[in-house]
Amino acid sequence: MEPVDVHVAQARRTTATVLKHWSLPETPAEDARLVVSELVSNAIIHGSGDVRLRLRHDEHELRIRVTDDSTAPARRRRASAAGLGGRGLHLVACLSLRWGVADGGRTTYAVIPTLTEAPPCRRTTQPSTEPTC
Repeated sequence: MEPVDVHVAQARRTTATVLKHWSLPETPAEDARLVVSELVSNAIIHGSGDVRLRLRHDEHELRIRVTDDSTAPARRRRASAAGLGGRGLHLVACLSLRWGVADGGRTTYAVIPTLTEAPPCRRTTQPSTEPTC
């Protein structure tokens, strides 16, 4: 897709349709829609060239990959209290089992649990030193 803002909503709708077709439960599907929104937004704002979205799933996890032509890898940054940006990858980290970059910085990916495992920030049975969401 071309790197324009309206494609964030289109990517979210397409993701919702695909996940419904795959009969994914509502909680991981909702998490996936938010992750797609954040990763596609980042690619449009900070990347270059067309943005490509790929979804794959198996019994236990959904893999989301967003690719653009920029070799500058996505990175978390600290958001100021009044700032409008800087929280997207924190949300991705909280909703995912894992996330990262690949393809020399061109692809940002996230893995969402689809069955039994909760992402680190959603676990309620174990204390964690990770930031809470």
